[in-house]
Amino acid sequence: MPTIPQGDGPREEKAYFASTLSFLTYSYRETLFAELDRLVETNKDFDGLIIDLMQTGFSLPIETLVKFSQYAKRLLRPQGVLLFVKADGAITLTKDESGGALTFNAYDSPFGIFARHPMLADYVCATVAGLDRRRLRGGGSTLANHILFTSIPVLTDKGRRLRDSYGFPAPQTWVLQTIDDYASVESVTRTLEGKHQLPSDETLRILQELEAAELIFPVFSRIQFLANCYHNRKSFRLGRYLVACNILTETQLQELLELQAEEGLGRSQKMFLGLLAVKQGYLNTRQLEVLLDDQYLYGGYHKKADDTGTGARPMNMETMRDSMIGSLGAIDSAGLLQSFASGKKTGLLTVENRDQTLTVSFAVGKPTHARLNRLRGYNAMVEFLVFWTEGIFVFRDKGISQELDESCILTEPLDRILLDAALAQDQVNQVLSSLPNGRNTIMERVWNFELLWHEIESRRLKYLDETSVSVEDRTHIVQLVKLIDGLSTLDEVIKSYDVWPGHMVVRSVHLLLENKLITVQQASLFRPISVFQRISVELQKHLGREDNRAILHASLHYVHGESAAAHRFHIDNEGRVSVNLSQVKSSGAPVSAVILELRRWMEAYLAYCRRQVEPQIVDSIVNRVINSNLA
Repeated sequence: MPTIPQGDGPREEKAYFASTLSFLTYSYRETLFAELDRLVETNKDFDGLIIDLMQTGFSLPIETLVKFSQYAKRLLRPQGVLLFVKADGAITLTKDESGGALTFNAYDSPFGIFARHPMLADYVCATVAGLDRRRLRGGGSTLANHILFTSIPVLTDKGRRLRDSYGFPAPQTWVLQTIDDYASVESVTRTLEGKHQLPSDETLRILQELEAAELIFPVFSRIQFLANCYHNRKSFRLGRYLVACNILTETQLQELLELQAEEGLGRSQKMFLGLLAVKQGYLNTRQLEVLLDDQYLYGGYHKKADDTGTGARPMNMETMRDSMIGSLGAIDSAGLLQSFASGKKTGLLTVENRDQTLTVSFAVGKPTHARLNRLRGYNAMVEFLVFWTEGIFVFRDKGISQELDESCILTEPLDRILLDAALAQDQVNQVLSSLPNGRNTIMERVWNFELLWHEIESRRLKYLDETSVSVEDRTHIVQLVKLIDGLSTLDEVIKSYDVWPGHMVVRSVHLLLENKLITVQQASLFRPISVFQRISVELQKHLGREDNRAILHASLHYVHGESAAAHRFHIDNEGRVSVNLSQVKSSGAPVSAVILELRRWMEAYLAYCRRQVEPQIVDSIVNRVINSNLA
């Protein structure tokens, strides 16, 4: 294995079996674009470019990301990947096979790239400090991993000829001999682990090498397409799927469609596109069966079969033997947990919904460990039961997770958790029904919160169900109230304060409202800023852009000087005014105070304008804008 240089330059490429796959890793720094320019001049292209963001995170300006995308189009091969990686996430830009467009994907863990790009993921762990290669196997999207390990690798004609030649090193030969066109990826990895002690991640890297060498039909390039379709409940046609998994190009698909139309002339039914693709030598009948199973399961939710419209076809259940997959909605969260309990299941349940993932371990029907992002154990289970109504779930028989440690242990039985969650749900519904806009209600802490909290915290505080507020809860409430800023909805506050269950946030909000420590926001910051913007635009027609900008700056300085209030507002080169919401949130300034600051600035601005323009014109513009805004 090549050594990895530790300097600032790109880290060395890693060669892989029977392929030209090549990767480079760069740390993000000031000279990076100059280095990429030099790379462009060499006329080389790559399968992967890794940008190490461990020091900076994803806080890159949008123009920087646009610039990176331009380099990606010039430096990546078809299906090549530009990867931005940090400690708790990853972003990929994948170059399409046909048109060269870039496909964007985000992962909530850097190990999420493993299912789609196993060789790239291994290389990233070798070249980016702080990523543990041992976590590759269990990382990333539950659905993506499910699709990968239930996929069936099928040998191409080339692969079948070379398999019989025994001309490869031992590990590659083992993998080729184990592929029988019916065994799933999981079955292949388990067989090789037991028979030859070949690690599963090594097997997956070899499979990707075989795919790159066209010895097996595409496996890894299908994963993201199928995951996106299943998540979005989007059906897809076989032709589109053949292009997405790189069996066909767009041009080849169009040629097949034209040929299909010719074949169908004068007949009652066109030749099925898949059979036509087999006839033309693009795939074999076994691979067609696999693709149709994928289309049936991931693209139609068991409602559509193939393009012939002949009705439902039987699913190849062998590929799904050790797993269950489905979506919340057909079954609720409580029913899902109870189904595994009543079935005495042992294994790992994972449920994904947007950027949240619940993981629960079962032993003979008893949930033993649970984790939901930053929540652990009992809190994770109650959060899932109270708030989750959507999501994709996967249960893996006998599955385990390295992410479930001692902090995730469940000591309460499932029946008790279900009862507690039902009570919590009732309280949440009670509080939400009392708010004017439910979870979309915006609230604001009072300006003297610290003083009032100090006065009441020595008292025995109680929630709406008469349970006492513990010392630990009081600490959480003090941290929580910092997020109640007059700009964020209750739903956003719950999501932001993810170290505490959502039902506890709702209970605490009710407590704070009852004690008048927060108020429901009556005035919006966005309406007055919109009024100011429109007045400024109208007056600029009379003043001119430069004079208008000068008056805006002069009036802002006159009212607020160099205070923090002055830095909350911004005037761009075109004379447009705006508010810096990040500064407002970080400063802790009440929105009502910011509205007052904005009003004082607007009054000073109008006073300045009346010296330059007829007062009647200024007043007419103000009245017209305000009246139209009210309408």
